[in-house]
Amino acid sequence: ITEKIIYFDGDTGYKIAEYYDGANNADPRNWEQMEKCMAIVRRLHNSGLAVEHSFDMRERIDFYEDLCRRHGDIPFEDYGKVHGWMTELMDRLDSMGRRKVLSHLDDNGDNFLMLEDGSVRLIDWEYAGMCDPLVDVAMCAIYSYYTDEETERLIRVYLEREPSLNERYSVYAHMALGGFLWSLWAVYKASLGEEFGEYTIIMYRYAKHFYKKCRDIG
Repeated sequence: ITEKIIYFDGDTGYKIAEYYDGANNADPRNWEQMEKCMAIVRRLHNSGLAVEHSFDMRERIDFYEDLCRRHGDIPFEDYGKVHGWMTELMDRLDSMGRRKVLSHLDDNGDNFLMLEDGSVRLIDWEYAGMCDPLVDVAMCAIYSYYTDEETERLIRVYLEREPSLNERYSVYAHMALGGFLWSLWAVYKASLGEEFGEYTIIMYRYAKHFYKKCRDIG
């Protein structure tokens, strides 16, 4: 049984919910399901819906870095170097001038509900904002712990064609930046007593690995 939110007040946080009987979360290794999930994401991106705020990766990284500094430290020996790499990626993305659309930013398998009638619902819109649409492909990939090969397949599933070099660069760069951001988020949460096991280092490795893949693209 999975929750369906039918009312939410963004000012107070109050919500009214009902449930989808027989719903299951999407399996990131089930490509038939992922095709349905990416179809929902494409529909969102092409909807023409807009909000007044953007998801600003640079601002979010600075925000969580500051929280980490104020609650302890950042336990990565090469953090300064990797932070520089991330700045390089953000500057490059800014120069590309890619369009921004309403994006979900948290499209992991747990937030896709596979219903008994074959339809799909996307829930948990906490991070949603205007952003490069390919950020949702990138976030889905890192949340799913995808390999390089699985990432390439997800890109093609979303685009329904082969990506251009700029599109591939955008996905890779957002995977690196997402990994960096969520590793900082996990470090901060750990300072508050919450532990995430290997998640922190896995995200940090995504940052470094996909920076290098961006550098290979040129």
